[in-house]
Amino acid sequence: MEEKIINMNQFLGAAQGDQEHMLGKFLYFSLANLLVDKDELSSLCESMGIPYTGSTRLSLGDAFRSATGDIRERVPVTVDGETNIYLAYCRDNKRTAGIFSRELVKETLNRETNRYEKLANISCGKSDGMFRCDNLVLDDAVDVQGCCRKAEELFELYQRCANRKQIETICVNFLRGMEATKLSVTGHMYFVPRTFMERVDIFEDFITLLSGLNKKQTPLVVNSFYIIDDAKQRDKMTEEFYSAVKKEIALYQEKADYLIQGGSRSPAIMERWVNKIATLEQKKQHYEEILRRELDGLDDEFETLRLLSQELSVRANGLRFRKAA
Repeated sequence: MEEKIINMNQFLGAAQGDQEHMLGKFLYFSLANLLVDKDELSSLCESMGIPYTGSTRLSLGDAFRSATGDIRERVPVTVDGETNIYLAYCRDNKRTAGIFSRELVKETLNRETNRYEKLANISCGKSDGMFRCDNLVLDDAVDVQGCCRKAEELFELYQRCANRKQIETICVNFLRGMEATKLSVTGHMYFVPRTFMERVDIFEDFITLLSGLNKKQTPLVVNSFYIIDDAKQRDKMTEEFYSAVKKEIALYQEKADYLIQGGSRSPAIMERWVNKIATLEQKKQHYEEILRRELDGLDDEFETLRLLSQELSVRANGLRFRKAA
């Protein structure tokens, strides 16, 4: 049976393969419009052995802004052969102490000067967390009560659910454990080296099951294919590795400099960045084995990282010694 060949962004892949003849896997997925109950997400992660980095309850302010920000209704209305297009959405209004507040407005589009009409006040008390809709104006085109009801439902959801950003953190942390390299293309596209290829199946199952828990009912997309191990693909992945790791090194240097120059008094934080630097060096060594070449293009940058890591270690050990004395 002839093997299916896939070409994406100059990567030459196959739908089937074995570890011996493959460089790794090309993995891509989407996380658009995602909202999942935190208890359900935690249980799913636990059942699949994926570390759950759950955050605390989303702040009232963030939940309110997210919920009202999701209100966006486009309404075309045709009367006597003339079509007007209205857009209903929430925007900021005057700030009031103790209250989060926005207003629901209707904008008439495609006019020389667009017209804006206020349809309701939407607010939330900072102390009691009560969601309120006041001063509703009945409108022939926009379901004002429906918009307010939807905003309140979303407000409740955002407080008990993990959003796209939080779930993205879980995904990226899991991929980091697979030594995945973010590819220099738009979206969530990664190269996973062959030593961790079997864990891609776990990740794909995770995204598929996550899609079923999505309160916004938007299907998530995940797929992968094998990257053929040949000279051209190794050259391509070497370029991608340099591009991705260069960004990581710059970030690590910035964080280490900040801790040193700022005189950090937390050994735990400094040791965490020492471990991050060591993990990045290990990743480089593993990629050298997979790509069968010396990745010496960033030797100077890695040497700077080592010196910063040594300084952080000395400072962390000194602080721990003084505390124990």
